[in-house]
Amino acid sequence: MDRLPELPDTLRRVVPAARWEPVTDGMSGAGVWRSQRYVLKVMPRRALQRPLQEEQARLRWLAGRVPVPQVVGYELTPDREFLAMTRLPGVPMHHPDALLHPERVATLLARALRELHALPVRDCPFTMTLAVMLRLARERVEAGLVDVTDFDPERQGRGAAWVLEELRRTRPPHEDLVVTHGDACLPNVLMAGEYVEGFVDVGRAGLADRHADLALAERSLRHNIGPEAAALFLDTYGRSFVDPARLTYYRLLDELF
Repeated sequence: MDRLPELPDTLRRVVPAARWEPVTDGMSGAGVWRSQRYVLKVMPRRALQRPLQEEQARLRWLAGRVPVPQVVGYELTPDREFLAMTRLPGVPMHHPDALLHPERVATLLARALRELHALPVRDCPFTMTLAVMLRLARERVEAGLVDVTDFDPERQGRGAAWVLEELRRTRPPHEDLVVTHGDACLPNVLMAGEYVEGFVDVGRAGLADRHADLALAERSLRHNIGPEAAALFLDTYGRSFVDPARLTYYRLLDELF
């Protein structure tokens, strides 16, 4: 979507008219626009899927537990989903201003995930365990929705069906369940100075193995900064929690999403 679609009346009443600018550095699959105070996400309506509805439910649950945008409104029309939320201060951790302080980024990301992962598991109503994720992965493979050209370099040339079979073959025997973000890469964590301002793009948040977050955060740090920052992240989070084999597994799982 190159232009912001016309908003439903219900959203126009709660989101003031403003100068909207497109946000082009995300990979959520949604069209994203922001004003000085608000963020709008828009997605085509899909049969049996409501990704923005799921995101707004998670935002409402996470509010008051960890810093996230406040939901302003959600609307479903015959052809689109709309989610309006407040804009958090700060910049994403992959922003050039943030990357001037690589040690700070690695340390703050580790601490933010430790805080999220410390939330009581019994209180979380969203389940993103391997039973759920492998079913979703299979559905995406069967529907031809996996972009194999975006695979990590070590898996270039492999097919989606090969990845799915490898995930089945090497599935860990147990899961270290915590409340996870679900896509804990640098663009989805905002910081200002020496503070984390909040998490965004939480549509896959829920109960899962902590390595679902650690794997993507560590990879994102290696990609955007380098191996030293990735190592500092794991050191700060706590090496006693880290299983290298499960980091590899959850990076493989992410190829199908």
